[in-house]
Amino acid sequence: MSERRTDEREPAEDFAEPPGAARDEGVESRPRFDFARALKVAACALFAAAGALLIYGRPEAAFIVAGLGASAWFLHVRNALISKHDLVKVGGRNWRPRREVERETGEDDEDGDEG
Repeated sequence: MSERRTDEREPAEDFAEPPGAARDEGVESRPRFDFARALKVAACALFAAAGALLIYGRPEAAFIVAGLGASAWFLHVRNALISKHDLVKVGGRNWRPRREVERETGEDDEDGDEG
């Protein structure tokens, strides 16, 4: 493992650009929806609602809402890890870095053209 990995991904889009200043002609300049942040906010809101339900004497409903909050928090962490490590799904349960998958598919294409 002596390879040194560098992050060669493009920098994040600047959402403060005016609407007419798109980088590519086919790309829209509106901001994209941040699903990970929405899940984090939903998880926090659900945990707060579960606490309120406990205070008001509804432990059954609080348990269900807390379970939904835990699920939202799990999905937030899962999406954050996928984004952080730039993973793509290969196969049923396998996740691998995008760079490795692209390298393997590129080598397979070159081998097939020669024969």
